[in-house]
Amino acid sequence: MSLTFARVFTNGAVLQRGRENHIWGFASKGSNVTVSLAGQKADAVCDDNGRFDVVFSAMKKGGPYTLLATDESGQTAESTDIMIGDVIIVSGQSNMEFPMERVRETYPDEWEAPFDTLIRTFKVVENGVFKRTIPDVETGEWKSLSCGSIDAFSAVGFFTAKHLRMKDDAAVGLIDLTLGGAPIEAFMSESSLEGFDRALSEAAKFGDDGYRNGVLSQNEKNAAEWLAALDANDAGIGKYEDGKEILSKGTAVTFPDFFSDTELDGFIGSVWIAKTFTVPDEYVGKSAMLWFGLLVDLDHCYINGTHIGSTEYMYPPRRYAIPEGLIRKGENTIVLRIGVEKGYGRITPGKLYGIVYGDKIRRITDGFNESLEGADHIENLSGTWKYLIGNKCEASKDQVFVNWKPTALYHGMLEPLAHLSARAFAFYQGESNCWNHTEYAALTERFIAQLRSMWGNDLPYICVQLPEFNSRMEEISYDGGKNWRGLRRAQAECTKLPGFYLVDAYGTGELNDLHPQRKEPIGSAIADVIHEKA
Repeated sequence: MSLTFARVFTNGAVLQRGRENHIWGFASKGSNVTVSLAGQKADAVCDDNGRFDVVFSAMKKGGPYTLLATDESGQTAESTDIMIGDVIIVSGQSNMEFPMERVRETYPDEWEAPFDTLIRTFKVVENGVFKRTIPDVETGEWKSLSCGSIDAFSAVGFFTAKHLRMKDDAAVGLIDLTLGGAPIEAFMSESSLEGFDRALSEAAKFGDDGYRNGVLSQNEKNAAEWLAALDANDAGIGKYEDGKEILSKGTAVTFPDFFSDTELDGFIGSVWIAKTFTVPDEYVGKSAMLWFGLLVDLDHCYINGTHIGSTEYMYPPRRYAIPEGLIRKGENTIVLRIGVEKGYGRITPGKLYGIVYGDKIRRITDGFNESLEGADHIENLSGTWKYLIGNKCEASKDQVFVNWKPTALYHGMLEPLAHLSARAFAFYQGESNCWNHTEYAALTERFIAQLRSMWGNDLPYICVQLPEFNSRMEEISYDGGKNWRGLRRAQAECTKLPGFYLVDAYGTGELNDLHPQRKEPIGSAIADVIHEKA
């Protein structure tokens, strides 16, 4: 067996300053291994599973260092560019996972060089595992901040690191353990969920390989069948892309709006919408960006009959590049084919809908209305459109997200990193637990105890409290806002727990977006807590 370090200790790793650092890796069973770092040495013998463990005494911030392991046969493993600084574990669902690429227009200055290479991230890709221990996380490598890597950083994590660097001038390593949509139970172990019978029953059910694989197969089958049915009987495919028939025969409708406030209330299937526009002569033929808010659910977009982009699900804002030469002088036509899966179609009010010229833009929002600063020109696309139905069909079947099930992420992502030294744990999660908010405080107390058994009894737990949100934007989820408010109350209730710190995100949300882009204030507030309390 080759001598290796665990993934989290490979090139570019950040280790926690001021605390003992537990380092581990893998070699042949019974091998004697010597590990050295920054003038310290430690010996270990590989256990029956071929794992070695050593502990180094606390070090001050600094680096770069080399981490070296040697076994009795002369094999070596070496990790370079090791920094001693602060390790922050960032975890939760989509608003913590939310990458920097999605806030580029909100914080354009962050893409200006120079990049701080002492901000680093170790992203563990989602991995659901039930009822077994894996020896190491199956993905992950350290990446320093750069023009090529910034897009993939957690936005909240990045801004936490940026503001910590300003305060403490130590390297910051983010351990990114996130998955969009995951409830808190997915991050918890069986022992932590003792007494929560529903969760344990779900964990046991999905721990059966045959059952789980059957669910995954059925998910694929259901999705493929719905999309096939949507396309197979769509009268518009091959006919409506240029917009002529829609504009001549279609019904007028005003967008943006909820479909439920129009004649399309409850519609399921594909609807084609079209609108004409002109641009000032000085912009004819120039490249531009179609900026088109949020659509529910999927879409394909055409300008003058040419396909310019598509998105498969509801959450990403549509940003489609319009190539040079496509927009002509005089009248142009834009067409969108929108697929509605459950009857909650929407072209989200308050978002900007237009063709944007210029590359020095900055997105601005007051928490509902979106606008841009610095654009050379914006051709507004809000107002009257025409539509034709492409196809009416049955609602899509619900997808079962297996990796959201209780214990899945604990076994697949958290447990393999147990005993890593860290300064704090920051958790931005709760949207997926609104339905059972009455249990959330008790679950959180158990979760914190679990984390401290893994990463130290003094580990600070920083909870981001949900921001403001208009629950109508998720018409099937939040019971008119009652459950959302209940989850916020449950998070506030946890402030009585030792070492629990609440960051209230109220004022950073966007009423018409489950994924608000104003992430810097949250990261800054987390950094304040870490600097002052951790």
